[in-house]
Amino acid sequence: MATAEIDPQDKKRQQIIEIALKRFAHFGLGKTTMNDIAADLNFSKALLYYYFPDKISLYAAVLENLFLEIGTFLDKEIAKANKPEQALKTYIDARQNFIERYFLLFDFNKITNLDKHEPLKRIFDQADSSEIKHLKHIIQIGIDTGEYLVKDAQYTAELLYDAIRGIRILYINEVKTPFGMSKDFFDTVSNRQKEIVYIFLKGLTK
Repeated sequence: MATAEIDPQDKKRQQIIEIALKRFAHFGLGKTTMNDIAADLNFSKALLYYYFPDKISLYAAVLENLFLEIGTFLDKEIAKANKPEQALKTYIDARQNFIERYFLLFDFNKITNLDKHEPLKRIFDQADSSEIKHLKHIIQIGIDTGEYLVKDAQYTAELLYDAIRGIRILYINEVKTPFGMSKDFFDTVSNRQKEIVYIFLKGLTK
């Protein structure tokens, strides 16, 4: 069977997203310009703006692509787990690696004002739903193996994710960093989230 050819426009759009990801991940959103990305691609600015009308729309596409990639990876890896502890380790490790690799990608000045940026709000809502799905899957493994005493896996996963998200919001609201978020800040938040996940799931054990 012949392989379907990728549409040239889709291929070019994906190329832009991949190059923009490298820029955003290395320099952050604030220090990256559309001129920089056009130069990296050897594109004219007009061609770049044909695919993405502004930097926020390109940033949103980069995040959507990245969240889809990590979500697909976790779907496959958690599905291989036979024990909730194994699934939880996969989830925590993947999340930690993601934060360490891409922490410069996140501009919380934009993310904490999502109502002003509808494409970003939609993408982060999708990411939240994906995280709840992964937590539910982990909890369901514990239920199926008889290790967790849980009546409603969906509700329990949503409750746990509220706690994880609450830690992130608490630290963002309290932090005073005029030069932006540091890797140490992200590590602190990630470690606190990891601790609450382990404590919460331990409490579900029979």
